[in-house]
Amino acid sequence: MTQPRQPDTIFLMKRTLVGDVAILLLSLLIIMGSFRSYGDINGKPEVHVRVGDQAFIYDLSVDTFATFTGPIGETTIEIAGGKVHVHDSDCRNKVCISAGWVSKPGQWIVCLPNNVFVMIEGRLTAEEGGVDEVAF
Repeated sequence: MTQPRQPDTIFLMKRTLVGDVAILLLSLLIIMGSFRSYGDINGKPEVHVRVGDQAFIYDLSVDTFATFTGPIGETTIEIAGGKVHVHDSDCRNKVCISAGWVSKPGQWIVCLPNNVFVMIEGRLTAEEGGVDEVAF
């Protein structure tokens, strides 16, 4: 009686290794792409506001009020002192107002009932905990 032949384990390891490397490289490309698109080129923080399919961009260093009309009414944001918050909104629970001020890239406020999304985009400086040329 002959024993069954063992599969060529080296061949299986090579095929798995190539697949693993391909998945790893694809994951790294996606991660690097997300970091690249996360901040703008000049590093100047901006306030990005989306209301439905409309988009608005404001300079975080310019103090202003802006009002947006959503499905249930108006939402007003205030930009002052390098920070932004929802000043007033016609939503029922006012969770967006209680979120308070945000000032760093990646922070956001959303008013779901009125479909208003406010996010700060830009790059953190080394003092704010971002990557500097030594760490990079």
